[in-house]
Amino acid sequence: MPNYGATDRVRRAATRLYVEPARRKHLKRITIHSGTINKQLVEANLLSSNRLPIVCNALKSTKFLKENHLVLEEVQGPPSGRSSTVTFVYRLDKGLTPQKPIKKTQGLLSLYGVFRGVYDDLGGVETFINKQRDEFDREGF
Repeated sequence: MPNYGATDRVRRAATRLYVEPARRKHLKRITIHSGTINKQLVEANLLSSNRLPIVCNALKSTKFLKENHLVLEEVQGPPSGRSSTVTFVYRLDKGLTPQKPIKKTQGLLSLYGVFRGVYDDLGGVETFINKQRDEFDREGF
């Protein structure tokens, strides 16, 4: 995931501190208080103080919701929606968990051996290849 600064740091921290533990506990709903997560980020030197608009925007962003398979059910707090008293209530979609990124080398290697049983049913790899070559020669390509 590319890093776009403070907003991404907020989203990653919310995922790590709230969403992932909730999924491990099989919870259906989670609540994130903007003032609490802001304080955690400031104490961890991930965010400067008084950045609550960034925190609130990140927690209700479509990107955060999609990446974590969340539905924002309720936003409690002042009409501006950008203060230390805002609370976000999310529902975790059933059975959905975010996909871990695949390492570049893992993509093709994950297919290693996938056709082993198929080739066995066809008489082995060499038999299959020889048959394909014979059919190719007969068709006159």
